[in-house]
Amino acid sequence: MAYQCLNKERKIYFKKDSAKALSDITKLIFDFDGVLVQTSQSYRQTIRKIVDYYFLEILGLEGEKGRLATLEDIQKFKDTGLYNNDWNLSYAIITYYLAILMRKLQQKRILQDFSNQFNNIQFSEVHSFLQTLGEVGDFLRRYGINATELANMKNDSALGLESFLAQASIKNQNPFETTLAPILLKVGSDELTLIRRLVPYDFEKPDLLKRLFEESYLGKGLFNKFYGISSFFKFNESLLEKEAFIPTKKALDVLRLKFGKFAIYSEKPRVQGTYLLEKNDFKEYFDEKMSIFLEDLVKSEVGGEGVRLGKPDPALFIELIEKLVGKGSWVAYVGDVVADALLVENARLEGLSNLLFLGVLCSSHYPNNLLSQYIKHEAAAIMTDVNDIPDLLTSLGGKI
Repeated sequence: MAYQCLNKERKIYFKKDSAKALSDITKLIFDFDGVLVQTSQSYRQTIRKIVDYYFLEILGLEGEKGRLATLEDIQKFKDTGLYNNDWNLSYAIITYYLAILMRKLQQKRILQDFSNQFNNIQFSEVHSFLQTLGEVGDFLRRYGINATELANMKNDSALGLESFLAQASIKNQNPFETTLAPILLKVGSDELTLIRRLVPYDFEKPDLLKRLFEESYLGKGLFNKFYGISSFFKFNESLLEKEAFIPTKKALDVLRLKFGKFAIYSEKPRVQGTYLLEKNDFKEYFDEKMSIFLEDLVKSEVGGEGVRLGKPDPALFIELIEKLVGKGSWVAYVGDVVADALLVENARLEGLSNLLFLGVLCSSHYPNNLLSQYIKHEAAAIMTDVNDIPDLLTSLGGKI
């Protein structure tokens, strides 16, 4: 498939056989994180922060901050298309290392002792659960297990991250067991259950992972404001407050004249998205009734445990597009990760032929790799950020 470059400096490309459809777009839908706001210093740093906090602070294992989850590691997870939601991604990284930890306990012939002592661990509330995890850490340190050794394992030829992520399949609705299987090959389902108990994670109920992530990301002030409860971990800094808006008002004004108000399809909590739109005076550009956020996806849960209509599942996305334009006019979705490209790809496979994907590169620390992924998934156009959309459409003869 042939792509033409319109601007090398801004990395603006379009797929030649999509030129006519691009010029005929009537509506735009935006992802939020990485498209409307820059999250490289917020969400991705939160992932790194809470993985470190779990192993170095809560369990108290010896190790160096920043090694367990690097930005490159996070991008590798994103590139599978399975981990668009950063709660899921954080959970996946922590459970990967817990599986490695189980393997090491087995090698030291103390796995049974560990299981006997902690197999009945249950989350009820944060304070008492952290005390129990402190006992878990005492056990591990007593037998010389440390976070440095865990971090080194991600480069292992058999058990490393490359092998772990190779097990992930976008067709697998619940990849947890699949991806951990090679690591737990000689362990078993009991240890898989114990891993889940060591890092409780539930979309709808109180748990450790969401609580730690949200407090770290929001800071205690915004956490108290959004959730209506006092913070436990008392993180002072709010990383959400660092999220600068990417599109200029000039660019959005130009686009709104052609497309009207924009829709949003995002796994960001609605209250957080609304807060940023209001704070930056951008709310007027977006149609609240035609916008999907995390809460909408959770309410539309289907399937078994842990299955949500998040990206790249297209069910709610298709409903949104049919409300916006029906099945006739062209609509474009602007995204920043592989899961966004797959979302569009899956919607088209479901028969939504009037849909295009526009991929932006600005959120990735490895834009050239992401560019290759977008081309692989037949993005209609690729650009640095949303401010390039007017130039793209003008170059193709569209009226702006």
